[in-house]
Amino acid sequence: MRMIVINQNTDMKTLGARLFGTDTARESALAGLQRLNPHVDFTRIEAGTVILVPEQAGLRDGESASVTGAAFEAFAVQARSAVEDIAAHVRSGHENRLAQPKDFAALLKSTALQRLFDSDPDLKKEFDAAQQTFKDDQQAAKDSDSLLKALQEQSGLELAGLGKLMS
Repeated sequence: MRMIVINQNTDMKTLGARLFGTDTARESALAGLQRLNPHVDFTRIEAGTVILVPEQAGLRDGESASVTGAAFEAFAVQARSAVEDIAAHVRSGHENRLAQPKDFAALLKSTALQRLFDSDPDLKKEFDAAQQTFKDDQQAAKDSDSLLKALQEQSGLELAGLGKLMS
């Protein structure tokens, strides 16, 4: 398996000529290329697009680099690291947000606020609604953490599967 990163905008015809020359099997090779890269719009391939290219007869040397071995492992390490960084950032935000109800609860224990609640039933209702919002936020954070863990596990499985395809 090889990988190319498109340097400038192109299309399938130009890419095919570059990769496969004028080989009569080029049309078949391009069809295989499309199946292997469903994420690519081959009518207008933009610079920076990564395309996987299967090893096959007629593929011009020097137009692509193998993604097996160290190159793929480096990509996998970067991908895992990015997912872990995102998860850590989100969890940090959850921790900060979950600390707010604790601060709020400490404030509400003051005698002055208790008297205010006793004198204004509408304010007490608003306070109860705010407490429910905090509880909902806590549950949403727990749900989000579960989804993050599942995402990390799934991304690891996908990378392992890609690694097997690349070898």
